[in-house]
Amino acid sequence: MIKHERKFYSEEFKERALSAYYHSNASISMVAERFGLSRNTFSSWVFRKKTSLNSKKKDKLAVLKAFTMTKEELSVEKMKERIQTLEHQLSVEKMRSESLTKMIEIAERELQIDIRKKSGAKQSMK
Repeated sequence: MIKHERKFYSEEFKERALSAYYHSNASISMVAERFGLSRNTFSSWVFRKKTSLNSKKKDKLAVLKAFTMTKEELSVEKMKERIQTLEHQLSVEKMRSESLTKMIEIAERELQIDIRKKSGAKQSMK
């Protein structure tokens, strides 16, 4: 029998991952991959978060509302946590944007076709 070493994650890390999930349209699998987690591990965190909230609605929107707080409800610690989460989300989106730009450049070079619209280019009249 193969024994797997159990990994432990900080509460801060769990909250960042959960926040990323609830503040995006990404699936559980996509967010789990982004944070280097197994789908089952992250899915269990999502399930626990849903059941820990005293909410009749246990869908993504209900949990998102619980994550979203007004400025008055946020402590300095929570604001710092929120900033860290947003900075992480921004860095992920920057990497995604750079990757897509690079893919377009490679495709244009390899396929020798213009994919992006050039500024000032005339549009065809069909």
